[in-house]
Amino acid sequence: MEHGVSTRGFCAVAAFLAGASGIACGAGIQDGRGEVYATRIVDPSGGYIVLREATLDVKQDCVRGPVPITLRRYDSIEHSGAVGPVFEIEVPTPDTFQQDPQIEIATSSLTVTSPNPVIGFLVPGADNEQWVPDGTSPVCPSSVCGPVQSQTFTHPGSAASPVVTTRVLLLAIVTQCATNVDCPSNQACNSNACQECPKGSPCN
Repeated sequence: MEHGVSTRGFCAVAAFLAGASGIACGAGIQDGRGEVYATRIVDPSGGYIVLREATLDVKQDCVRGPVPITLRRYDSIEHSGAVGPVFEIEVPTPDTFQQDPQIEIATSSLTVTSPNPVIGFLVPGADNEQWVPDGTSPVCPSSVCGPVQSQTFTHPGSAASPVVTTRVLLLAIVTQCATNVDCPSNQACNSNACQECPKGSPCN
């Protein structure tokens, strides 16, 4: 069930205008999951989905045909390590994106004290969920940006399910690290990102 009729009304107007402007609603609609979300039908010509701090840039030829793409915002999630809110991208099928779109998270309204902020994604289907930094360092003024990674992941250590595909991917600003000392207290450096300490592993 959706809540916040006034927000939905605002977004209905924004959605109407988005057909001409190529931008989805920036305030978001409230529902029972996360905090707010915005959905837009994107075709091969590309387009933007803007939701509060995040802008998803679906570039030209990124999708084959008109598809609904949802961007959802969470203030926080159970797995620690994200710097600021977490954004979820949901697509109809794991192969919706033919090339990586780019996500940009504005830092003007966030307290980002991380010395090495990068976009990271939470690997789905892993025994121990881990934030993984993007690895590239695109220059985006007043924001942190990076590509949305592939939604097919290989786990060679899992005989039962070596390949995991997903329609939903969580992304956030994370702190890139080399050792535990690069991370805040009660976090560990795993997969080159500061995050929740795994059970039985050293923690800062």
